[in-house]
Amino acid sequence: MIRNAVTCDREGCLALYLEPEVLPEGARFKDVIVEAGWVIRPSAVALPDYPAAPDVLAHLCPACEAGRGPVLERGECPTCAGSTVGLDSGFTCHYCQRVVPHLADEWC
Repeated sequence: MIRNAVTCDREGCLALYLEPEVLPEGARFKDVIVEAGWVIRPSAVALPDYPAAPDVLAHLCPACEAGRGPVLERGECPTCAGSTVGLDSGFTCHYCQRVVPHLADEWC
């Protein structure tokens, strides 16, 4: 199966978001990544460290947008592919802070 993917345009950021195998009814990939917290905007908008190119889109991961990026270490985060740590609340991404709750039979 071929799936779409998006990467963060910030230099040195390893963030990655893969298209889910099943999209919600009527949703486009662009809608799904925006819902996941990714930012898409024309790079002509004043962004620090980004050259202006009016017809190129800038993709920013949730961590870089919030000032917690760049993602430097890949892991299991479904939103940015960043490394996670297992806490009582669930697996928490070091970068975008997404929490994925533990399944009852996986966490003791």
